[in-house]
Amino acid sequence: MSSFPRRSLFKGGAALAASPLLAGLPVFNRSSFAQSTQPADALEDLRARLKGTLMLPGDSGYDPARQPANGRYRDLLPLAVARCEDEDDAQTCVAWCVENGVRPTVRGGGHSYAGFSTTAELLVDLRRLNHVSINRSDGTATCGGGALNRDFLIAYENSPLFLPGGTCLGVGIGGLTLGGGIGYNAHWAGLTSDHLKSSRMVTATGGLVEFDANQYEDLYWACQGAAGGSFGINTSFTFDLVEASETVTYFRFDWSGSDAAMEAFAAFHTILETAPDALNAVAMAEALPLDGQTPEDAIHTMSRGQYIGPIDELEDLIQPLRAVAGPDSVVVEEKSFWAMQRQIASEEPVQHCFGDISRYANEAVPDDVIAEMVEVLIDSPVRTDDANCSIWSLGWVGGVVGNKGRTDTAYVHRDALTLLRPTTVWPNDTEKAVEDEINAWTAQVVSVIEPHTPNESYQNFPNRAIEDYAEQYYAENLPRLVEIKQRWDPDNLFQNPQSVPVEL
Repeated sequence: MSSFPRRSLFKGGAALAASPLLAGLPVFNRSSFAQSTQPADALEDLRARLKGTLMLPGDSGYDPARQPANGRYRDLLPLAVARCEDEDDAQTCVAWCVENGVRPTVRGGGHSYAGFSTTAELLVDLRRLNHVSINRSDGTATCGGGALNRDFLIAYENSPLFLPGGTCLGVGIGGLTLGGGIGYNAHWAGLTSDHLKSSRMVTATGGLVEFDANQYEDLYWACQGAAGGSFGINTSFTFDLVEASETVTYFRFDWSGSDAAMEAFAAFHTILETAPDALNAVAMAEALPLDGQTPEDAIHTMSRGQYIGPIDELEDLIQPLRAVAGPDSVVVEEKSFWAMQRQIASEEPVQHCFGDISRYANEAVPDDVIAEMVEVLIDSPVRTDDANCSIWSLGWVGGVVGNKGRTDTAYVHRDALTLLRPTTVWPNDTEKAVEDEINAWTAQVVSVIEPHTPNESYQNFPNRAIEDYAEQYYAENLPRLVEIKQRWDPDNLFQNPQSVPVEL
């Protein structure tokens, strides 16, 4: 299933109006789309209707506003950037798009790995909808659709409650939630989406719905793992929060050389096979600049994580890592919970290009496969401070994540042990031939992993090179997602190159 037939964007409003689920909601006239209106006039009409700011090419603020986090898509120029002031502005943008035959693309944090939060049409920017409010009496938090990990950390830092989220402070909570949401607390506290209590969405009709487990439950199910860009504009989210631990134990091991990389990855996967929920850890090997070393020697490997428990219990768990010979450094220490969260939070890097692809593994990767992965890493095409290749094993995806069934939410990858991810970064001005070598390296790593893993990839790490993306992201949940898409957006107003299709 490498491609899906897609319906034309505009086939009139009959399909939407006929949907019983949308009865009583506002339906904007799709019979004419102001085709006689000059584009400049139509855009000035949108500017006049918005409370927020409409930025056109050449306007002050347009260039920084339209830039995505991934520099690979920096040359894609939106027709305009609509920075919404509030929920009403999001509705106005959808209404205007329908009237003028323009597709809206939504941006929260702008970190779509595959550039799906930028467009050549209308970019609907939610960054001003970034409020976060904590209700300690019922243990919930409500945020706007443009809130970032940073906004949440500021709102509840040092409190007894928190939301398991991501590590990069600039990532939007909306995109994180809609695709699942993994991070250093997922193994013991669950996915971000598993804590979604309700959300508000501007639909393809321009109407506004609020949904939860009891109201429009199909949207609620889909918004726990179907990723953004398929159903509408989520303008707010409400979450059930988790009680923070008082202390955690942090560990980090570092090694040099390819032999240590093979041993460390094998040891890490041995740990994951029996790890309790309280252990949240990763392993990573990267190719360093040679600086007079051989390619085999210029490999750096690390494993780090946190344990929700005392240091003596963690020591029992990490003995396989201690057995890996010749560590460059070892740190094992207790920290306060919030000191740990500040440490794992990462600030926004200087804009660069990246091209990750992920594969879930349900079992420990065989030693000979790890060795082959490291051999590919040794042959990395780039080894500079700002252009490099690495391989990650993210042990965040098991534990309590598996307490739900594969079809309980749209996030299907409930039986995974770890998430393997070749990661590449390179500067924006890198030559095309070098970029092609980097992407070919990524494909080579995937070819090594693929025979030993299920055909599943994380939808929040999308990559346009994945041809059977719908199968890999959604597996057996795809048919139900297509039905929900047909019900809420049959004319495919909200779409990107890897959105939920209207038809199988």
